Amino acid sequence: MNGFWLITVLVFALVAVATQQLQHGLGGWKRTRRDRQRRFASLDPTLPAEGAADLQRRVSRWERIGLFRAVARLVVQSGTALSPLMLTLIVAGLTLAGFVMLPVPGSALRGLAALLTAMLLLGGWLRLRRARRLARFGEQLPDVIDVIVRSLRAGHPLSVSLNLVAREMPAPAGPEFALVVDEVNYGRSLSEALDNLSERVGYPELRFFVAATAIAHQTGGNLGEILSRLSRLLRERFRLSRRVRALSAEGRFSGYALSVLPVALFGLINLVSASYYAEFWKSAAATPILAASLGLLLAGNLVIYRLVNFKV
Repeated sequence: MNGFWLITVLVFALVAVATQQLQHGLGGWKRTRRDRQRRFASLDPTLPAEGAADLQRRVSRWERIGLFRAVARLVVQSGTALSPLMLTLIVAGLTLAGFVMLPVPGSALRGLAALLTAMLLLGGWLRLRRARRLARFGEQLPDVIDVIVRSLRAGHPLSVSLNLVAREMPAPAGPEFALVVDEVNYGRSLSEALDNLSERVGYPELRFFVAATAIAHQTGGNLGEILSRLSRLLRERFRLSRRVRALSAEGRFSGYALSVLPVALFGLINLVSASYYAEFWKSAAATPILAASLGLLLAGNLVIYRLVNFKV
């Protein structure tokens, strides 16, 4: 028993030291990158904070990954600067911490539970970042279309209008369109560059803009009028979506409360009286009861999710 606790303490100390060194290294890298961007901004104040070159490096880094396309797409759409090596190290660190902390009997079962927990935590964090980035991009998209419409009505070609968006709009829209302009300048067709934009961003309503722009660019037509109507449509949908979220806020809060309350009470009772569930764990019905409780909890969350999340 003493040997087990000694190994646990040593592993915890090793993870703590490795995390501190990793944080120190990342902090230095971020400071260097921020200083470089500040120097570039002093030379040209119209450059966006997140340049197209940085975005291209991140995208190309994940395009080389043949396996786990869904993971690569999630990382790119979340806007994080994680490399495949950094992502692997984070999963390994979380797995090691979970292996030490999770109270699961058996080394193999505990390792599997720790790995699944690490993947779920990292996946949830990436999905949260992607949702926030998509929300910012969705708020910027009508303004992006308005900038393109005003530029087209002023007599500018579409390439100049896209370049104006790249220089005037902040992240995430500005760097994404700057990458589109770079791809077109280096020989890629406008349709392919816009398709890559839609795949890279992952915002559903962006497909309307991509389709309208590609068709009008190939067949001709009044692109400014089409995009003007699309901008009004997106603003109305965004306004309706905000109203729906306000009306369903009570249901979402009920779902959060009903999900957290059983786990919080279980942890609080174990903290106050560790022997309260002693007889329950020894009972043969403990496993079926826990499985049924988790199943009912997941079913309740699924029902609440379907009630408060629907297409606008």
